Amino acid sequence: MKDTEGLLFLLLLLSSIELKYVSCRDSSYITIPLGTSGGLDDSDLSSFLLTKKGSNLFITFDAGTIWTGVSKFLANKNYVRSFNIVFPQWATQEDQQIAWFVKNYILAYVIGHPHLDHVAGLVEASPEDYLPSGVLNIHPPIETGLLALLKHIIDPILLDSKQILSKKTIVGLPNTIQAIKDNLFNNLIWPNLPDFGRYDYYTMKEGHSYDLMELVFLNNSDRENLGKNFPNNVEIKPFPTCHNDMMSTAFLLTDKITGDQIVFFSDTGIPSENVIGITCDYLKRIRIIWQSIHINKLKAIFLECSYTNSQPSTQLFGHLRPKDVIPVLAELIDYGIQTTPKTMNLRHVKLVVQHIKPMANQSPTTNFSVRQLIYKELSESNKFLGIQIIIPEQGEPICL
Repeated sequence: MKDTEGLLFLLLLLSSIELKYVSCRDSSYITIPLGTSGGLDDSDLSSFLLTKKGSNLFITFDAGTIWTGVSKFLANKNYVRSFNIVFPQWATQEDQQIAWFVKNYILAYVIGHPHLDHVAGLVEASPEDYLPSGVLNIHPPIETGLLALLKHIIDPILLDSKQILSKKTIVGLPNTIQAIKDNLFNNLIWPNLPDFGRYDYYTMKEGHSYDLMELVFLNNSDRENLGKNFPNNVEIKPFPTCHNDMMSTAFLLTDKITGDQIVFFSDTGIPSENVIGITCDYLKRIRIIWQSIHINKLKAIFLECSYTNSQPSTQLFGHLRPKDVIPVLAELIDYGIQTTPKTMNLRHVKLVVQHIKPMANQSPTTNFSVRQLIYKELSESNKFLGIQIIIPEQGEPICL
């Protein structure tokens, strides 16, 4: 009976959530999960690529896993064709193609907090994360990704500049950027690649809105040449959030043309009850974010759900369970910017559930996997709110 129950529920999960990228006919944005879990398996840690439909330039939100996630995405040749991913003729091996994708299709890294499971992939991929100047002489020429962007907006005289072609941006609030500087790219844990021109840092200000393209080191005339193309038409605003005894970040993205909004939460949640001295009110900070969201324009929420409902409150460490997630989302109805008449549900919104921790030390009472169980528990509390629950799969694009 339990086997049948588990099979039926798995079929329900697969049929009712959008895991496969088809054509995104009714969606403007697409995310590619490079990593979805919250620990133990270092080949699948929190990281999501985001782009707009019709573009193949990606912004990375958190970077726990890069290489393996890109590998899984590129393994599906239909996706490669759909996104117009083009490789040099010499890139025939898997690692060559993964490296080329990282070099030419990832524009910047937006990091919510500096825990290793959110930055390890950036560090590991960093030796290959640059476009050398000679790449402009590739034949046949490649007219997609970063190369297309550079050729479109930059004076041809500058196209051979090593600095322009090699430097990418690591973006975050001050505490995140400082931790990465001090503890990762510091010539002790890892070479200081920013000092070698490989990366540069962009320290955001709390509550300040930025054009997403502003976070890339291009001058104003270059950005103007982009017109309405992604990522120049997107505004991003960081909000500090609580993650146990440290600060994390949520990023609110707003399409300046359509007004569509997406919010990405790095880790946040309930502090462990046995930790003394925590003063950060995680609910208060989330409510501040809700106050900036137009409910009718919201397309997607990326939010963690690290544990099942059986996890004790004393062992949450700044994370969430299904019984915490749904009430937090329900508050958006009251705190968000409402419509007339009032919108009473979130049926038009997709919840991308991330940072699911493996059930390594628990004794599950059902045959469900931890991902199935979290989906089940979320669904049981979601009947009124009606948000579209998505349990992402590594490398599988999701239409937003």
